[in-house]
Amino acid sequence: AGFFQRDAHEFLSDLIDFLHDELAAEKCDNDASKEAEGDSKPAAAAGEDRIVVEEHIGSSNHDPDEVKNESSAKLTTTNNAALPTDDFFHLKVRVCLECNSCGYSRSKDELYRHLSIEVGNDNENDVWTVEQGLKQFFHSEKRDVKCEKCDDGKTATQTMEIISCPKALLLHFKRFIVTQELKPGNGKYDKESDGKSENKAAFEMVLKKNKAKILLEESLSITPFIGDKVKSPEGLYRLCGVVHHIGNTASSGHYTSCAKRKLAVASDDSKAAGGISDEKVAEEEWVFFDDRVGRKKSLDYVVDTEKNQRNCYLALYELR
Repeated sequence: AGFFQRDAHEFLSDLIDFLHDELAAEKCDNDASKEAEGDSKPAAAAGEDRIVVEEHIGSSNHDPDEVKNESSAKLTTTNNAALPTDDFFHLKVRVCLECNSCGYSRSKDELYRHLSIEVGNDNENDVWTVEQGLKQFFHSEKRDVKCEKCDDGKTATQTMEIISCPKALLLHFKRFIVTQELKPGNGKYDKESDGKSENKAAFEMVLKKNKAKILLEESLSITPFIGDKVKSPEGLYRLCGVVHHIGNTASSGHYTSCAKRKLAVASDDSKAAGGISDEKVAEEEWVFFDDRVGRKKSLDYVVDTEKNQRNCYLALYELR
């Protein structure tokens, strides 16, 4: 509210969560009203139309301690109709831990509304790709976890695979790195300590931005990260929106965005008939937004401009 500054990643994440809660609450109210009016099925048969899915909600950073201590949440879908937030932003990942001593394995499912992926080094000629970030996110790791079945098991190998694909894939690039910067002192004595200590230089924690170039592919496939028993989605994920952060730290800067929109234009047959036909063909164009200013742009501007490659912070892909 007002002039309060918010990180775009945090804002969008909270927005999706709040929207989901609001839609879920309205759905429950509507279902309760129908039951009160006697329009719903008897309680004994109602279970046929009500599905309760218990899932583990996880952070996309997948901390090793979360593998064991992750809390669970329940998602309720009534009449087999998924909420829009679950239809579009519902990426389910299966996390498996296998003991390196006895081979015992255990797994659990985690729900992600978005994925936070790593960014490469900020070198002049290096270019980091979205696929590289996804590979690093899903690559197997060795964890220090005590085995539940054997005494020798002190470590386990963690693997991750996608078991449910969303209609919209939201990616957050982890550009901000915690660093220490030397804050200069003024060389004067501190009055609050009765002049016993001098105001010397000290280190402070700063979230510094990694400006590595990221190549945003216009189309993206997540098939390499999908489980063997899961059917891959038909089509590819197409880039449809990008948010850029202009600045050097997390506490300062400016946001701009690029979004793709569809335009309905008359087909060639319709034009030949003097525009009488209602037949239309959908075309797409990119628009750049900077506060109240909007300009038409090309796909090359969105993905190939070095400034955008060094500042892209969020990317939205749509399954098509």
